[in-house]
Amino acid sequence: MVNNPYDEMIRNIAKIMERLLNNLPLDDHRVIGFTIVTGPGDAPPYSDPADEEEVESDFEIIEGEDCFYITAVVDARAPGAPFVTFQEDSVILCTGGDKETIIELDCEIDISHSFYNVQHGVIDAVCRKKKCISDGDGCAPDPGGR
Repeated sequence: MVNNPYDEMIRNIAKIMERLLNNLPLDDHRVIGFTIVTGPGDAPPYSDPADEEEVESDFEIIEGEDCFYITAVVDARAPGAPFVTFQEDSVILCTGGDKETIIELDCEIDISHSFYNVQHGVIDAVCRKKKCISDGDGCAPDPGGR
């Protein structure tokens, strides 16, 4: 991986945030989790399904240059373990219990290099976008890409 000159700065910001969050009084506001997503000078496209009037969202999705980042709060009272199932152009998110949410994505993802993690009541999924080359009629998988 290329050594980004901002890596150290981002690590320092993460340490500062960790200290701040650890020192918050327990009876004040509660922070469940946060994600720092870096990218080019322009902010990555942001999609918040809560903005859609007909659907109340239980998750947050951020689209970066190479990945989609999905974060949701886990229902600790629900039976069953939370999980994510990756499909070519969608993700099935289960935060516990029987309720599953299908999240449609704008492009195909590389299932074998996508992953999720459940920690401290938060489920985070990273959906790596498929590397593509243009074939004139859209996008074809890059034979040399992952």
